[in-house]
Amino acid sequence: MNNFQPISSTILVRGCNRRMIAIAVSAAIAAVSQTSIAQTAAPADVVPVKPVAQKVERIEVTGSSIKRIDGETSLPVQIIKKEDIERTGATTAAELLTKISASAAALTDGASFSDIAGQRGFSGANLRGIGVSSTLILLNGRRVANFASPGGASGVDLNAIPSSAIARVEVLKDGASAIYGTDAIGGVINFITSTDYQGFDASAYTSNTQHGGAGKNIYTVSGGIGSLSREGFNIFGVIDYSENKTLRSGQRKWIGSVYQPDINLDVGSSNTYPANARRTRANGAATGSRLNPAAPACNPPATIFAPGSFVGATACLYDYMQDTEIFPASERLSAMTRAQYVVNADHTLFGEYLYSSTNSTYKISPLTVTNLNYPANGKYYPTSLNVTGPLRLNLRLSEAGGRTNEVEAITERLVFGAKGTVAGWDYDAGVNISQSRVVDAYVNGYVATAPFDTAFLSGNINPFGPSDAAGLALLNSTKISDKARDSKGKTEMVDIKASRPLFDLGGGDASLALGLEVRRESLTFTPSSLLAAGQIRGDGAAVGFTGKRDVNAAYAEMNLPFTKALEGQVAIRYDDYSDAGSSTNPKFGLRYVLNKQVLFRTSYSTGFRAPSLADLYAPSRTGQTNGIYNDPLGCIKRGTIDNTNNPDYCGIQPSKLTGGNADLKPEKSKQFSIGTAFEPNNMFSGTLDYWQIEKTDVISAPEGVLFTDPVRFAQFFNRAPVDPTLGGIPGFINSIDSRLRNFAALKTTGLDISADIRLPKNELGKFGVSLNGTYVLTYKTQAGAGAQFTNGVGIFVNDQIVQRWRHTLAFNYDRGPFAATLTQTFYKGYQDQNPLQDGSIRNVENYQLWDLTGSYRFSPNLRIRAGIKNVADANPPKSNQVYFFLAGYDPSYTDPRGRTFFASANYSFK
Repeated sequence: MNNFQPISSTILVRGCNRRMIAIAVSAAIAAVSQTSIAQTAAPADVVPVKPVAQKVERIEVTGSSIKRIDGETSLPVQIIKKEDIERTGATTAAELLTKISASAAALTDGASFSDIAGQRGFSGANLRGIGVSSTLILLNGRRVANFASPGGASGVDLNAIPSSAIARVEVLKDGASAIYGTDAIGGVINFITSTDYQGFDASAYTSNTQHGGAGKNIYTVSGGIGSLSREGFNIFGVIDYSENKTLRSGQRKWIGSVYQPDINLDVGSSNTYPANARRTRANGAATGSRLNPAAPACNPPATIFAPGSFVGATACLYDYMQDTEIFPASERLSAMTRAQYVVNADHTLFGEYLYSSTNSTYKISPLTVTNLNYPANGKYYPTSLNVTGPLRLNLRLSEAGGRTNEVEAITERLVFGAKGTVAGWDYDAGVNISQSRVVDAYVNGYVATAPFDTAFLSGNINPFGPSDAAGLALLNSTKISDKARDSKGKTEMVDIKASRPLFDLGGGDASLALGLEVRRESLTFTPSSLLAAGQIRGDGAAVGFTGKRDVNAAYAEMNLPFTKALEGQVAIRYDDYSDAGSSTNPKFGLRYVLNKQVLFRTSYSTGFRAPSLADLYAPSRTGQTNGIYNDPLGCIKRGTIDNTNNPDYCGIQPSKLTGGNADLKPEKSKQFSIGTAFEPNNMFSGTLDYWQIEKTDVISAPEGVLFTDPVRFAQFFNRAPVDPTLGGIPGFINSIDSRLRNFAALKTTGLDISADIRLPKNELGKFGVSLNGTYVLTYKTQAGAGAQFTNGVGIFVNDQIVQRWRHTLAFNYDRGPFAATLTQTFYKGYQDQNPLQDGSIRNVENYQLWDLTGSYRFSPNLRIRAGIKNVADANPPKSNQVYFFLAGYDPSYTDPRGRTFFASANYSFK
């Protein structure tokens, strides 16, 4: 921080038409060409480049388009250098985000199991916990195409970011719609790669868990040639391959049952193998409670049990947590290259190319069958149940194997452009073409609907035990392997921005930045013929769609140093969406330097997030709820069930109607922040910032919230006709309507805290301590217009948890060639989603991970790094949340892998 050299921080506006962009880009290219021609008098083999040392370098910090001499920023920007990343032991962008305290309720690989038919394979960032779609991800200051598979979240897949190429990460923890566009309400994460690298590096990384599973291997080669200052060019490239092994629930002893009465978790599935059966009326409708020929033992296989609401009953439940994956297997190949060519002292051409391919395998519990009646003359009819007539089944199709999907996600990005100085203006112009393709293939455990129904209704497939050879062959003949979902998304963009000093103010030069941007976005979803026809059992018919739109933007920013101590920033941005309307968003900021040790800063801005293309254009489709629920109006838990007058609406996973909504309105927001940065001496520095965000017209798909109040949200439930014998209890829930709508509002406030202690170097070495923490003061949500705001900080609400306090604490030690870091990642406990059986609050315990890393440099070329992640072998705390498919803990922020040992070697040729 030192003398707090003034750095701008507020920013810009967008909007203009294609002609304006074309004129601006043409002018920039013409300027480069003319300057280049002026240099042709120099010998052909001499590049007329000024040495870098002769020019004070001005840089652009995330949060501003005005280049200034480096110093402390006016906005809260957390900068994470490559060395810091390596010290954490993080090997992916998603892992790194877990070390950023401002990140909450992110979409992780573990949590993506919950999205049964949507965005498998997607890892998304979520600053402030206000939504993945409200956090903007940049690579070298420019956009990357969003993950193409349509679903409840729209954002850049962190798996596509080439972590081995990252030189630093800048996290702007403030609303930035007036700077970067409408999807930057929560903030911006800018991944920045090497720019002038020379040499060649090769590295290998391996890790294994103490208890088995989830091993990882990474191999990386990178290299660069050419010096911008001496030779006038640089070409940098990196290739990275990683292999991640699966982790199944059976490999972790701490994985509990879906029936844990001590925490009031009772979400065993009523879809079992052998099947539960219900008698049917003359019209074929099911009646009475469930029966199972395997009850009461419910032994074959071991994952079936009979506790909870069925204790002493004649039915069984299925413990799917004993038969699923909790961490997917994946292979990832990424490559990135960046080239720069110095035309002359004032102009540089550049280009980037990114390729990332991730193949993930998800394997969960077997398929369920709930809408078929087993015929009374079936070969395997359970006469032991002493019933007659067809039987409505709740079947787990175990003989078909676990549902297995292979997801291939490919991201490509090409950027080329020019930057430099023209007539005193620093300019940067570029063309960005980025695309994402996601193919979700159903490879095992799925059956074709019509062939299976015909085969099953023949009575020759056994739902109550192993089928004979003929029955198993019949079942296998209905299985499918199908590339069911093919999604393609593309972003094409032309942008130009320029900044320069304008006039002198009391504290220095007033500076202006102007920018234009034209963007075209498209998304195409193509279902397979089977999926389109609704012929994949367990999945509703899917309709293909294509969504397109044009976005024009213009922005302006002024930096106003009124005095040496007081600096102001004013920014405004205009966005025009062809399908979501237009919006103008300002940003105002002030920065006051009290003295060389203390700085104060504040800002205010508005935001606007247009619905994503999937939000608007995805057709309605039927799937299953993410969680397994108990219907509060019909889940009657008693010691015995008399099979006549008591419903058993427990452990249900009804159908769910999902999809977009062409009538969606944009989300709107207001942001405010105020804070201070201080450095009383060379050994200590810190920051403290208060932030406040308000969002209205929040777009959401309220699955979990519907079950919290089925009376108030009755319009979203589709129920079977009321059974008059059940004493006024409503009918069974057949399905819910969870399509997107402007359903909610949100208000959140909090504090960001950072501290950095650097002790003087002595004979023992060099010690340092750093802390980055976030304390959330309020997090209030409104579920529907007119509803009361509900406190959500420190309470699992709807579909996520925002902890009251999160921090990363690092203890660093360096001595000569040796370096070590001990890092604590801490999440404060919170109130669980459901109370205990006696109605009292249940609290989830604090969760903390300690990671130890060490490195030794044997020579200028060779460095070895090794460490232990989760040194204490801490297990995720127990939770009774039922939103995520994985039950008994919350996979959105915890790490199920346990103690992990890793080692890496890096060799540099320079």
